[in-house]
Amino acid sequence: MSPCLLTLTIDSFAAMLNCEFSDHPDYDALELQWFDDERHGRGMLAFLSRRSDGRVDYYLQPGLRLDRDAYAIGGGVGAWVETEFETARLIVADDGVFAEAHFVDVDGRAIEVRIDDRDGQQRERAGLLAPISAGIQHPNSLMLVWLPSFDLLRATSNKPVIRIGGADARVGRLPGERLHRRILVKYAAPIVVATVAEAYDGSIAGLETSHQLVSGAAGSVGAVVAAADGHIARLCFVPEIPDPEAMSVDSSATGRWQIAIDGTGITGGSWAIHRTHDRLELGVDVTERWRPGPLPLLMRLVTTMVPVFRRWPTSYRWRATAQLGADPTLTSRWERTGSGGRYLNQDTSR
Repeated sequence: MSPCLLTLTIDSFAAMLNCEFSDHPDYDALELQWFDDERHGRGMLAFLSRRSDGRVDYYLQPGLRLDRDAYAIGGGVGAWVETEFETARLIVADDGVFAEAHFVDVDGRAIEVRIDDRDGQQRERAGLLAPISAGIQHPNSLMLVWLPSFDLLRATSNKPVIRIGGADARVGRLPGERLHRRILVKYAAPIVVATVAEAYDGSIAGLETSHQLVSGAAGSVGAVVAAADGHIARLCFVPEIPDPEAMSVDSSATGRWQIAIDGTGITGGSWAIHRTHDRLELGVDVTERWRPGPLPLLMRLVTTMVPVFRRWPTSYRWRATAQLGADPTLTSRWERTGSGGRYLNQDTSR
């Protein structure tokens, strides 16, 4: 049996652009994603979040190879439709972003997007942990969406155009827009997604094993490492997680963990494992808030004033039971909590 039951995968795609609508009766958000690699194909995925129930409708260009299950955000997946786009482009350049999309939603309304804030000036960008997972009501994993080069749209002479059914859709606004000249439309390139411990119920032999284990003494595990497209996610444990087979009956171990993406620390917390004669009880609490690095002034104010940017990871915890034997099995799940939770009646948040 693998001495570490915490799986780790990493994925990436080329670019994204996102905005929230201030008063549209049907939709509260729009996002465009651009893919250009051998694994996913080349083209656009557009999604619209419904205001009524939080479900998200997805429109993907033919030929894209995407995992529908990976997009269970908000209230879950609504429509998932392969769609012919009249136009579909998303380019993040050194001096801004250009986005153009034209397609029809499931209700027959034309969706039109045209955004271009390029002005020839080099942009100052920063890393951001996107709070996408904060809105997942029933998480299947700890999904960390890291934007190493994130920015906000500039107000230029080219005003952004977003229309739904022929009517302009207004986006949310930041206070002091006349001073900072920024519009609440967000974009980034690339996007890196690390997924920790997808919920599982089955034989341990069937667990995802594309990651690598960094082994320590006596079969213990000091880290789990996953790499793809030049990006690396590293999940480290201090002390090392012991090999369950080497643990004595009715013994426990606890420690700390932290995850980094491309060398940048994202979040962390505590882990605990307890062995009985033929069972393992395992728990992971996320207790560390995301701490932004150096940010431009406006983004520093936003991430400070809006707590969800920093606090959402600490509302996640993982619980699992492994049944030992000739064919060991694992049942695991993620839960949302208010503070990261406790495990084995211990306060491991200190």
